[in-house]
Amino acid sequence: MLHKMKVTPQQIKLVARLYREQKPTPPRRTHREGEAPLDKVTISEESQEIQTILSELKDIPDVREEKVAKLRAAIDQGAYEISGRAVAEKLLDRILRDDIFQEDV
Repeated sequence: MLHKMKVTPQQIKLVARLYREQKPTPPRRTHREGEAPLDKVTISEESQEIQTILSELKDIPDVREEKVAKLRAAIDQGAYEISGRAVAEKLLDRILRDDIFQEDV
């Protein structure tokens, strides 16, 4: 079964913002008298959510074979047409995404 997921620029901005806003938390040391101190790691809800999103993104294939096959067939038949507006929108969307991630560098 093929699942499609559209990632919007707003979602990308949200993830980028969450990464920027994350602040490291010093480890908590708890121990009983006479025992060696123990480190404890706590993961924030935002971090857990980001990890879930990243995990889901990894499961999405880089190439959607079904879509590629349809496009190849349309090209072979001479029926592939795309509007200039659609191309321009995709270019602008890509520029926006690139700018968002360059802010983090």
